[in-house]
Amino acid sequence: MIKLQQRMEYLNYLLKNKATGTPRELATKLRITERAWYKFRDQLINDLQLPIAYCPKQRSYYYTESGSFEFGFKKNIAPEKVKTD
Repeated sequence: MIKLQQRMEYLNYLLKNKATGTPRELATKLRITERAWYKFRDQLINDLQLPIAYCPKQRSYYYTESGSFEFGFKKNIAPEKVKTD
């Protein structure tokens, strides 16, 4: 089973390169069903606000804006306390 992070990184790569293929082909690449892809796609667009669209002419999904999806957590580092004399 592909982990979520790996799936998202691979999807990001495919979207940036306009190399997803049809919805069925993309689902196969992501190792999910086509129905699961549509549900996942809707969550990415509606919940995470990812600018994803499909071009039937190129037979691929793509980002409609320049950018990239990054997956992870950044810990905020508190600034060091400045000593005052």
